[in-house]
This record gives sequence, structure tokens and C-alpha cells, in this order.
Amino acid sequence: MTIPLEEGFTVVTGPNGSGKSNILDGVLFCLGLATSRGMRADRLPDLVNSGILKAGKAAETTVSVRFDLTDWQPDAAEEGLDAPEDGPWIKPGQTEWTVTRRLRVMPGGSYSSSYSADGIACNLQQLQTQLRRLRIDPEGSNVVMQGDVTRIVSMSNRDRRGLIDELAGVALFDTRIEQTRRKLDDVQDRQERCRIIEQELLASRQRLEKDCAKARQYQELRERLQLGRQQEMVLAFEAAQVALQTLGTRQQELDAKEQRDTSAITSAEQTLATATKELEGLQEQVKALGEDQLLAVQAELAGLDTQGRELERQSVQHQDSAQKLQDTRNDLAGRRQQLQQQGRELEHDPHEEALAAAESDCRDSEAAVEMSRRRLADVAGRSGAWMEEQKRRSERRQQLQSSIEPLQQEQQQRQERLRQDGERLEELSGDLARDGQVETDVQKKLQDLETEWQTLLQGLTSGKQAVQQAAESLSIQQRTRTRLEQEQTRLEREIARLESRRDALQESRGTGALRLLLEAGLDGIHGPVAQLGEVEDQHRLALEVAAGARLGQVVVDDDRIAARAIELLKHRRAGRLTFLPLNKIRAPGGGSAAAMARGARPTSQGDGGGLVGRAVELVRFEPVYDVVFAYVFGDTLVFRDLGSARQQLGRARAVTLDGELLEKSGAMTGGSFSHRGGGLSFGRSNDSDETEPLRRRLLELGESLAASRREENRLIEALEQQKPALRQLEQRQAALVAERNAAHRNHGPLIERNRERTERLEQLRRNQQEHQERLTAIAAALAPLREEQQQLDAAERSNSSDDESAAWAQLQQALESADKRLEDSRSKRDELLNARRERQLALERLGDQQQTLSNEEARLQDAVQTLATAHAAWREQQQGLKEQRERLTTQQQELQESFGEQRRARDAAEAEVGRQRQALQQAQFNLERLKEERLALIEEQRNGGIRLQEMEQALPNPRPDISESIREAGLEALQIELQAIQRRMEALEPVNMLALEELEALEERLSELNERLDVLSQEREELLLRIETVATLRQEAFMEAFSAVDGHFREIFASLSDGDGHLQLENPDDPLEGGLTLVAHPKGKAVRRLAAMSGGEKSLTALSFLFALQRFRPSPFYALDEVDSFLDGVNVERLAALIARQAEQAQFLVVSHRRPMIGASQRTIGVTQARGAHTQVVGLPDAA
Repeated sequence: MTIPLEEGFTVVTGPNGSGKSNILDGVLFCLGLATSRGMRADRLPDLVNSGILKAGKAAETTVSVRFDLTDWQPDAAEEGLDAPEDGPWIKPGQTEWTVTRRLRVMPGGSYSSSYSADGIACNLQQLQTQLRRLRIDPEGSNVVMQGDVTRIVSMSNRDRRGLIDELAGVALFDTRIEQTRRKLDDVQDRQERCRIIEQELLASRQRLEKDCAKARQYQELRERLQLGRQQEMVLAFEAAQVALQTLGTRQQELDAKEQRDTSAITSAEQTLATATKELEGLQEQVKALGEDQLLAVQAELAGLDTQGRELERQSVQHQDSAQKLQDTRNDLAGRRQQLQQQGRELEHDPHEEALAAAESDCRDSEAAVEMSRRRLADVAGRSGAWMEEQKRRSERRQQLQSSIEPLQQEQQQRQERLRQDGERLEELSGDLARDGQVETDVQKKLQDLETEWQTLLQGLTSGKQAVQQAAESLSIQQRTRTRLEQEQTRLEREIARLESRRDALQESRGTGALRLLLEAGLDGIHGPVAQLGEVEDQHRLALEVAAGARLGQVVVDDDRIAARAIELLKHRRAGRLTFLPLNKIRAPGGGSAAAMARGARPTSQGDGGGLVGRAVELVRFEPVYDVVFAYVFGDTLVFRDLGSARQQLGRARAVTLDGELLEKSGAMTGGSFSHRGGGLSFGRSNDSDETEPLRRRLLELGESLAASRREENRLIEALEQQKPALRQLEQRQAALVAERNAAHRNHGPLIERNRERTERLEQLRRNQQEHQERLTAIAAALAPLREEQQQLDAAERSNSSDDESAAWAQLQQALESADKRLEDSRSKRDELLNARRERQLALERLGDQQQTLSNEEARLQDAVQTLATAHAAWREQQQGLKEQRERLTTQQQELQESFGEQRRARDAAEAEVGRQRQALQQAQFNLERLKEERLALIEEQRNGGIRLQEMEQALPNPRPDISESIREAGLEALQIELQAIQRRMEALEPVNMLALEELEALEERLSELNERLDVLSQEREELLLRIETVATLRQEAFMEAFSAVDGHFREIFASLSDGDGHLQLENPDDPLEGGLTLVAHPKGKAVRRLAAMSGGEKSLTALSFLFALQRFRPSPFYALDEVDSFLDGVNVERLAALIARQAEQAQFLVVSHRRPMIGASQRTIGVTQARGAHTQVVGLPDAA
């Protein structure tokens, strides 16, 4: 059967007992759940259909789960992780992965299980490793089985922290650390083997270097040498008597010579001082004008050449800029002359007199019109209705005229402005076209600069990225060093605390005082009783209780040593000790341990009496300590239990194996031992160093810290090496910015002028459009007014009478004539006014052009000023460079001329001073020798008498016989003979040439071995540093995961329960060594222990934690089996909505029969129980 499990939110539902959870059991069985209990079966065979097994046949079942790996990418923590040689391994880019588990059950009930992945056989551990790479843990948070929803709450704090470990990839970090540790162990093993070989070679070298003297010949020569030494002593005594007599005469001669030499040395010192002072002056001159200064001057001159080339390049740039600015200035000057000429022409008004005459004509015409209108009014007063009609028409005519005249004036003005704007538009377009090619070239140059700018930015970006990567590596190394230093400080404090506690413990039981005695070098101390004997573990408690405080008593050779030790303890104030001198200590009753051992045992009722034996018999010790242990234990008996020991109560001292002590007096001591770790124990020093593991770790930390600091220094050096190239790019960037600014500054006036022209063109086009629209509107408004005026004229012509009409017509004609003259005068005046306005507009345009020209001239002046400032600075630099070059050249010539002469003078003076100094030193040396000889002579006289006495006392008795030949040969001949004997003895220590060759070969092997050890040490440091770096990344990854999960837990718990909660680490200083606690506070309730929560509260807390884990780093697959069984309807709806949101990031398979859960799912799988008690899967339509 194949059950497709699609992405998203799927609910498996069905009646109780229908087998809904069987689907999850099949998945968990295939993914290797460690126990069948999690799959609701006591044994794995219970998962197989029982009908086949009841028939006595073997059964086999196979389950496969296929994973879609299209969107899977390896975790970043896998970097540096080696793939295993055996077993499956999911490769990057793999699109799917299939896991298969086969279970075969035999008729007898035995079974076997096997796994495979993509057809490759593997074991459970290998399978779980690959599942963890997919962030799937069947026994973790991926699967929550029925009734196990609170497992996350009830699990131990460390196991709960392990869930975050899985998210953070701690296991992968641990795997990397473990792999590195294995490599480190291999390196250490090789180091140990090399060191063993080194010790063997060193031992061989030591054996080869030993002397191989020939004993018999060496002994014979030594006897002859001893006899000769005795004869030498006698002859030396006799020679000393003669030599002592001649010392007085020699002393007088030396005193006279010393006085003469002292006077000569004083004179020579004065001469040498004068020559030395002259030499020092010459040396200072040579040093000031010497070769080093000459080289420095030449190097400085070479540097000036580079500066000169740079100044030449700047000079060329300044000349180009000056030429461009001069061209611009000439252009602006020509344009200003043009504008000034136009201004002078426009300032004179040629129509001023005509305009005054036109104004006078207008006033006369207006007066004539007014007179005609009054006459018409008089005529109208004499007429009746006709006049009223004529009056109304006249008023209407006047109204029309007053409406038409402003429109006509505006029409004329706008037509004139339209014409003027057209002319200005053509003028600006021509100017813009002329400057367009220049601007194109400028834009091309700016584009080239922009291209170079972008290329430079890319180089800067890549350089900064490289520096950033180096800085990140350095940061990781610095964080690793900081963590190691903190751990080092913590270990040092812990070691100090343990040592303080150990010192206090030693002081309380006396071992500190004993150590003081041993450090003082006091001989004859054997040690405490506890260290002198050994016992079986089963008897240890009984014997230690029986010995009591005597275990700490110190055994010494005799009472004299004990007394000296007590005095030393008093003097040092080091405490008290009890000493057991071997020459004085006696056992109770005067017997020894051996005698007590030979004594008869107390009678017991058969073999079941419980007697183990005498205490002294159960201790193994050296025979010399026989009496000591007899004193310590006396006649104490050891019994198995208290009942057996009570039979001897009052008759003998007894102790049981459980530590009950029964004294001979009848006193009984027993009970429980709360703590015995601080007492003495047989065969143990009890001074075992608790700090040893910490010290080993501290030593490893020291090596790792040293390697970390070296790596940090290497990264700092690499970072410093990358910075100069980056600084060069930044300098080039600054230079390019300057070039861009210079280009914008030099071509700015042209670009600004074209920009202003473009804006003016746009403004003129907008004005033209506005004038055209207004003229159209004026024409539309004038048409009906003129039509009505024509109608009034026609009506007047048709309605005129004879007399009145003639008078009226005459008056009307006069009025019309006056109106026409007035209109002509006004037209003429308007034309003159239009001409004045046109001149004023031209003056305004001219002012605008002059203002634009002034702005350009101001910008040009700024550019000229900037260039002048730069050129002045350039001239100053050039002048300074020239002066410095001349000074250095002169200095170089002077040095070259004076160097040879000064050096020859110095060499001559130096030779003379050396000669005088040598002569003076020789004289001083001779004087010192003379003084030493005189003092030695005096000392020799004094010592001669003493030595003569000592020699006389040291003469052998009886004195050896000295032959006449020896006396005639003298003492020197005897000494020469003795030296020859000594040389012959030394010659008996020959060097075996074969041994030398072997030693040379051995030294070569040792050298190679040392080089190999150096390489291994370097590998060890690198591995230690890698381990600590990965440990730092592991802790940072864990804290990142913990912080994120804590935030998600707070949010999700608040959304599910309207309460608040958070996560808490048991050990914030070392989070990976402690556990994780869930702190929950449901709404409206006090903070409660998790164990005291209701089932629903536990479910909400567990699910909040589960979804917080999933939200941080989603696992591809989650299976939940009736996790909503303890929740009410409202919480089920909240949980279903949360799962629906989480299903956007992961696949959820939920077993439930709650309607809110089914309603929120994307699809539903129905399960029912078919005939034969088989589970049947029924596909249902997607949930609405």
C-alpha cells in the first residue's frame, strides 16, 4: 500500500480504535524509533499481522519513506565535516532520499530488523545521523505520540536543552570537534611513540658515551701516582723552605720599580686624553659628513624628482584650466559688449514726442465725443419714444464699445508678445544648438570619469569585502581567545579554591605538618601509619575504624628524630603530630604483631560465629613495622556483623565490617557515616590532587590560548597587509572625486548656461501656449459683441425720421466722426505704448541676460580664484622644491668634497690614539702585574710560612724513601713524571671509533626525530585551535538559537493561552553544561510549577515550545497524534489556526477527530476498520 503525504496540513481522522495512529507507527518504524513502546507495541513483532504468525509461518514486512529534497541545503555547521567512509550520506543537489526498514519474524518469535537508505545498508546510528542533517528526530520534537504530549514538559532539563542543541547544530559541531579530537589523539599517539623512541636513543647515546677504562692498569697507575704524590710533598716542603728565604729580596726590588712606572703612566695618560679629545672631534665631523648622511641626501634628492614630476603634471593641468578659463572670459566679454550696445540703443525712446501728441489728440477727441453726446441728449430730450429708443441704442452701443475696446487692446498686446517670444525662442534655440556639441564632449568626459568611478567602486567593494572577511575571522579568533581567557580565569579560581580546601583539610588532619617535615629534609621519617599498610577493600572500613586517629600517627626511626621533629613543629608553629619511634614503641601487653598472630583465637560457636580474624592479621606490611601495627590494633577482633561481635563484648575489643566498634570496657559506637572522603585510608595517600584534571585542562587551555594568540597576530598582519591596497584605492577615489569636481567646476558655466537656456525655452513655449489660448478666447468673446454692434447700426439706419432724424443723423454722424477720431487717436497711442512696452520687455530681457552673464562671470571669477590659489600653492611648492634641491645638491657636493679629507684625518688621529692607548695599556698592565706580583709576594710570604707549617703537618708519617736520583733530578722532574702517569691514566679512557660513528648516526636520527616532533607539535596546536574555534562557534550558535526560540515561545504561548512564559538556562555562564527550564504563567493564574499544571496547560506549554522550535528552524516533517485531546474547543481552534500558519513552512500530519482541527486542514485522510479487523484508508475530499 502507498499512502501519499502531500505538503501542508493533513489530518488523519476516523472512529476510535480504527487505527488512525497506525500510519504514524509505520513512519516511526521506518525512521528507526529506538523502542516499540513509542509505537504502542510491547515488541516489534506485535506490529506484524498476528494471523500469519498464528499460522506458524514466518512473516516479513517492509516500510519505505521517501523524502523530497528539492529545497534542501546542507547546514552551515557541516562545513569542515568529513563524509563517513561507510554508510549513506546525503549529497548536496540530491532531489530525493528513500529510507527502508525490513522486519522478519520467525515462527518461534525471534526477529531481525535491518535498515537501508537508497539501497545502501546501514545501522540505526548512521540512519539517525542523516535524519539529523534533515532536522528530523523521531524521538525529539518531530513526533508527539498519543498521550505523550507533555513529554517535552516532563523531560529533564538537559534533554530539553538537547532539543535546542539539535536546532543549533550542536551535534554537528560536536562531530567536528570529535573528528578533530580523534586526529589530535592520533597526533598525540605519534608524539608519544616518537618520545619513546627519543628516550631509547638518548639512553643508547648515554651508553655509548660512557668510559671503558681498563681497571687493572688504571689501579696500578693510581698506586704509583699516590707514592709519587707523597714524595712530591716532601720535596715541595724542602723547596718551600729555600724559596721563602728569597722572597724578601725580591720584594724590595719590586717597590722601587713600582714607583718609577707610576710616574711614567701619569704622563702618558695626559697625552692620551688630549689626543682622544681631538679624535672625538674628528669622529663627530666625519659622522656629520659621513657616508650615511650622503646616502640620506641622495635618497632625499631621488624623492624630490618624484615630487618634481608631480608638480610638472599639476602645471600642465593648471595651464589647460587657465586656457579654458581665458576662452570663457573672452566669450563673456564679447557677449557683455553686445548687451551693453543693445542697452544703449534701447535706453533712447524715439517715440516720446509722438506719444505726447497722441495723448493730446486722445483728450481732444474725447472732449469732441462728449460734446456730441450732450447735443444728442438735448435732441433726445425734445423727442419722445423715438429718442428713448435712440438713447437705449446709444447706451447699448457704448456698453458694447466699452467691452470690445479692452479685449481688442489685450488682443493686440498678446499678439505682440507672441511675436516677441517667437523671436526670443528662435534666438535661444540657435544659442543652444551652437553650444550643444561642446556640452556633448563635456558629457562624454564626465561619462568616462563615471565609468572609472564605477570600476573603482567595484574594486573598493571587493577590497572591503576581503578586509571584512579577514576582520570576521579575526573577530571569531578574538572571541575564541576571550572565551579561553575567561575559562582560564575560572579554572585558576577553581584550582585555587580546591587547593585552599585541600590545605585546610591537610592542616586539620596533620598531613600539612608532615609535609613541612619532609620539605625540611629531616631524615628517618617513614610516613603515617595509613601509608605503611595495605588491606582488602572488604576489610577497609572495619580496620580504619579500629585504628581510628592512630592512622595519622607518623612512624620514625628513633625518639631522637621524633624530638627534633617536635621542636621543628614548635618553631614553625605548624601544628601537632604523634610520632611512633621504632626503637621505643611497644605493643599493648608487650607482645608483637607476630606473637599476637600466633596467639589463640577466641572461641566461637563453630564456623558460623562471624569472626573474620584479628585486625593485625588483615593488614599487609613490612616486617620492620610489626610492632607499629601491634601498637595500633592491639588485640582487636574483626567480626562480620554486630550480633557476632556482641558475643565478645566486655572480653575483647571488636569491630564489625560495617564499622561498629565495641570497646573492651563495654562501650559501643555505631550508626551511619555521613561523609568519609576527608579521612585517612589504608594504602592511600589521601592527598590525591583533585585539581589534576583541572590542571590538565588548564595546560591544554594555555596551549590553545598561545595558538589562538599566534593565529590572531597572523590575521592582524594579514589585515594590515590588505589595508595599504585598500588605502591606495581610497586615495585614487579621492583623486577621482577631485577630477570630477574639477571637471564640473571647469565646465559648470557652460552646463549652467545651457540649463538656464533650456529652462527659458520651456518658459517661452509655455508663454506662447498661454498667449495662443488667450487669443482664441478673446476672438471667441469679440465675435458676438461685434455682431450685436452691426445689428444696432442697421436698426438705426432703418428707423430714422425726416427733421429729427436728419438732426439726429447729423449729430450721430458727428458723434461717429468724433468716435472714429478718438479710436484712431487711441490706436496710434496704443501703437506707441506697445512700442514702449516692447522696448521695456527688451530691456527686461537684456537685464536677464546681463544677470545671467554676471552669474557666469562670478562663477568664472570663483574658478579663476580657485585656480590662482592652486597655482600659488603650486609655485610655493615648486619654489620650496627648487630651494630644497639646491640645498641638497650643495650639501651633497660639500659632503663628497669634505668626506675624504676628514676621514683621512680621522684615521691618522685614530691610529695615533690607538698607538698611545696600546702603549699606556701595556704600561698599566705591566704596573698591575708588578703590583699583583708585589702583593702576591707579600701574600706568598705570609702564606709561605702558613703553608710551610701546613706542609710540615701534612707530611706523611713515616716519610717515604727518596732515592738520590730523584733528589738530583729535582721536584720538577718528579712532577713531570707524575703528569706523565696522569696522562697515561687518561689515555686508558680511549674513544672507540666505531662508537663515534654509531653516535654520529644516532645524533642524525635524533635530529630527524626532533624535526618530526616539531611538526607534530605544530599539528597539535592547529588541532587544539580548531577545536576551540569550533567550540566558540558552537556556543554562539546555541545562544542564537536559544534567544530566537525564547522569543518565539513568548509569542506563541501568549497567542495560545493569553498568558506569558519564557525559557531559562540553568547555567548562563556555560549554557552547554546546564539544562533548560520552561517558565509558564497562564492567564489569570499565578506562576505554577509545570508538574502542577492541568493537562490542557501542559499541552499548551509543550505545543508552544514545539512550535517555537519549528519556527526558528523548521523541520520538514511533523507528526502529532491527538495532541488536542486535553484542550477545549477554543484552544483547539487556536491550535488549529497556529498549525495552519506553521504548515506554510513544514509538512504537518495530525491525527485528530476534533472538528476545528479537521476544518482548518488542507486535506483529510479517513481511516476505518474493515472486515477482518484490518485498518482501511479512505481518501476524503479536501476539507472545506
